[in-house]
Amino acid sequence: MIELPNVTSLYVLLAFGVSYAVLKKFLFVPLAGILEAREREEAEAQRSYAESLLTLERAVAAGVDKLAAARREALKTREGLRAEGLARLDEKLAGARLQASEEIDRSAKEIAARALELSGQLPDRAASLARELAEKILGRRLVA
Repeated sequence: MIELPNVTSLYVLLAFGVSYAVLKKFLFVPLAGILEAREREEAEAQRSYAESLLTLERAVAAGVDKLAAARREALKTREGLRAEGLARLDEKLAGARLQASEEIDRSAKEIAARALELSGQLPDRAASLARELAEKILGRRLVA
């Protein structure tokens, strides 16, 4: 007998072609679309992140600049106030020195006047003390 040619290989090829066509239409194409959309979203997210990072860096740089300007201004103000304070201190010290000098001069004049007054009393007082001493040594009262 004559056998029919073995067509199972053709059936397998035909089943493979049909399966491929069905899988391509319902699985591979939609899956590829989903993956492409996901890649686009990822690229967009990366771009957005890079823009946000750049904006943040600019904001930080602006903040640092403002802080540096404020620090410079504060230093200028502090130095101005320090100079003003030192000037006031010098004025007060000069006033205090002048007042102290006047007080010292006045006290020196008082001391000199008192010393002159007491030096005038010294001969009389010396004679009186000598008389007292002599009376104590002699044990009697002196006349004259």
